[in-house]
Amino acid sequence: MSEARTLRVEGLAAEAGTSVDTIRYYQRLRLLDPPRRVGRHAEYTGAHLARLAEIRRLADDGFTLAQIRSLDDGPSHTLDRLADEAGARSLTRAQVAERAGVPEGLVVLLVDNGLLQPLDRTDPEQHFDEGAVAMVEAGLAISNAGIPLDELVHLATDHASGVDEVVRRAVELFEAHVKADADPDRDLAEVVRTLLPAVVRLVAQHFHRTLVARARERLGDGDRHALADALVAADDLEVRCEWP
Repeated sequence: MSEARTLRVEGLAAEAGTSVDTIRYYQRLRLLDPPRRVGRHAEYTGAHLARLAEIRRLADDGFTLAQIRSLDDGPSHTLDRLADEAGARSLTRAQVAERAGVPEGLVVLLVDNGLLQPLDRTDPEQHFDEGAVAMVEAGLAISNAGIPLDELVHLATDHASGVDEVVRRAVELFEAHVKADADPDRDLAEVVRTLLPAVVRLVAQHFHRTLVARARERLGDGDRHALADALVAADDLEVRCEWP
């Protein structure tokens, strides 16, 4: 795009392959320069289009938005340093297994059953973030409590398939009632940042309370009082979900 040619925000979004809300969100984060005002209209140039392409490229390489913004303020070597940090956070299957203290075959099993998602599904090498280690460790802790690993994986696979359907319906609700009715001046990216943690907390808290309630219903007269007390105390467990 020629620097001399200008675009309205809708045209910029179309050429960049993004949304108007994302462009406005980037401007609020000071990732994207404000447009030139001509009367009541905002005009964008090729520089804005190039910047959006750069943001997408850096994000695909694993940089956070805060890190991308810091590139404008730091010395020229900052990009190399951040690239090293992003690469260090990316883990191979073998590294996930080593960090979690499990055989690599277990990681492969979890990936094959859809329980672990690589950062890029098209990457044949399959790299993961730090969260993959925590998930494997959680599964291992459950297995160490006495639940056979194969049955645990089978149960988790059934859970994952059910979650896929719920998530599909949740996305449809968002598109029908939030995105479709959004005010033009409303920043949908900011809405998502507020909505997503709330949804995760709601789902996790509901699963936790349902699990505890069903376990308490199955307690028999011969069960140890300590187990009953532990389940009662579990009602105070609080699930939190926050952006870093």
